[in-house]
Amino acid sequence: MAYDLPSQAASGNDQSFAAPESVNEQYDTIFYLVRQTTGASHVNIQFDGAPMQPVPAGLACIQAPLVHQGRRVGVLRAYAQDFESGAAHMLAGFAVLAAEHHALWSVAHCDMLTRALTRRAFMADLGRAVATWARSGVSCSLVVFDLDHFKKINDTHGHAAGDAVLRAVAHVVQSELRPCDRLGRLGGEEFGVILLADAESAMEIAERLRAVIEGTIVRDFPAIEFTASLGVATCSAQTATRDALMSAADEYLYKAKESGRNRVIGPILADVHQLWD
Repeated sequence: MAYDLPSQAASGNDQSFAAPESVNEQYDTIFYLVRQTTGASHVNIQFDGAPMQPVPAGLACIQAPLVHQGRRVGVLRAYAQDFESGAAHMLAGFAVLAAEHHALWSVAHCDMLTRALTRRAFMADLGRAVATWARSGVSCSLVVFDLDHFKKINDTHGHAAGDAVLRAVAHVVQSELRPCDRLGRLGGEEFGVILLADAESAMEIAERLRAVIEGTIVRDFPAIEFTASLGVATCSAQTATRDALMSAADEYLYKAKESGRNRVIGPILADVHQLWD
């Protein structure tokens, strides 16, 4: 896959608008004002690419786009039997406020270079995912990966090339993930992915990520190719806390690097990459 570096605004891997399912909790004040001024009985935000929100039966709907850096990222929707006069105009104003609110959220929670979650935001999401697994049994896995020989890229092509590679990796990985998954930059060239998936599915997804990274070429400089090593861990009795899950994934990542790099190591197969070769 040849990769021409897009602008950050158009890259499509901006997680500031790939918000968690509980995102509507951030907008209670805006939703309250929409209800008070438009006559709406229900209000929600539908982010592009996220699972479709249920539509209340028997109600009319109006909506206004949420625009961030010149592109539509979602819509603010209001539902009512009868709307107040001028409701659509008022909703458009609240959509601007909602987009600005979430843009501020992204500054605090998203890595400015890659638009992946910051380590702090990622670890908070990982803690919530593990807590949900402990409470209700929803499968949760963690993939930790870093780029092989990344220092050589910086030393050979310069730090601008290294930054381009990091942005490309975040972009292609995010494009492979579902709305419920989370990509975070843990530091330097190391990334993490939270998957609502069991061990077998997580290993399959990790192998897909390995392959798409290997197949990516950054062309803004002399063609740069790169690979990644990945470790996979899944919530279990032995990895029942956030830190235990992270430690297990880190251990598998270390094994992947020690056994030759450009491979996936996890709890099911010793080496998925070898199996598929």
